Amino acid sequence: IRQLAYCLAFPRDSSQQQHDAVMGGVLFRQLNEQIDLLTGAWGAMERINGTPLPFIYVVHLRTFLILYLLLWHMQAIAGSGWIALLPLQLASWGLLGIEAAAVECERPFQWHLNHLALGKSCIVVAQNLAQTYENLGYLKPEDHQIKMEKPAQSEC
Repeated sequence: IRQLAYCLAFPRDSSQQQHDAVMGGVLFRQLNEQIDLLTGAWGAMERINGTPLPFIYVVHLRTFLILYLLLWHMQAIAGSGWIALLPLQLASWGLLGIEAAAVECERPFQWHLNHLALGKSCIVVAQNLAQTYENLGYLKPEDHQIKMEKPAQSEC
């Protein structure tokens, strides 16, 4: 990527050598800063995404949650009758939702509504690069309209 940044910053067919060398140096420095920012953020997100929940945590949580809910339902129905079924179901739904949220936290970067928007952060970095090009006169403002689109399902 840095070689591409160098080629973009210092084109070979330059007619204004002195001016283009200064502008190319500024562009190259700004591109390198954006590349460093992108690779640092990407590495942090990869580490987060690549760290699964410990297996024993998942097994322990699910086993004791199911046992607790099963025994709680039996005790509540035995003590209060079938009238306790609706409150039990609502409480169970809440507790199982907390467990589902823990599973969702295991893979935080996907294209679902309750996941972190990795694609949006990549778009911001791309817009910063395009703005750098525009500020140095390499692009017109209408040339870098970047739109956020959901990728095809096979790309996720």
